[in-house]
Amino acid sequence: RLVGFSLLLMGAAACWQVPSGGAAELKIGYVNPAAILDNYQRTKDAEQALQQKSKQKQAELEGRVDELKKLRQGAELLNDQARETKTREIEEKSDAFKRLKVQAERELLRERNEMLKTIVEEINQVVSEYAKGNHFSLVVDERFLLYGESGLEITDAVVKLLNERHAAKKGKQP
Repeated sequence: RLVGFSLLLMGAAACWQVPSGGAAELKIGYVNPAAILDNYQRTKDAEQALQQKSKQKQAELEGRVDELKKLRQGAELLNDQARETKTREIEEKSDAFKRLKVQAERELLRERNEMLKTIVEEINQVVSEYAKGNHFSLVVDERFLLYGESGLEITDAVVKLLNERHAAKKGKQP
């Protein structure tokens, strides 16, 4: 299989001819998507906003936990019939707490996924614009690259462009 794949690649390379006579030159670059996400300020800002929401949800949940603890402590002092009624109330509130916790986790995950989807779409658009503007024939994802000279990596240039645009958008917002 490997030999067949190698032959296929050699055949494709042999068929891929760059026109001679000073015509278009094949220009290839690559990017590290993880580094772009990590160094893009919009990603950092969005993660910070999600952290804040997570802390708010956590504080809300902690309030419910405290309420359940107080109910449990109060139930110990009651007679059998009152304790049984209080225990059912505690179980209902405990179930509601669990549902609220799961709902909060799902909501935060959904928000994070939507945020990442939007940011990745923006990154792809900027990579494409950068490639076209700098006459690249091909830009590949570093994860699928076996070897690439460091001079062909355009990650830093893309991050710089993204951060400049993000700063300009933030500056325009009231």
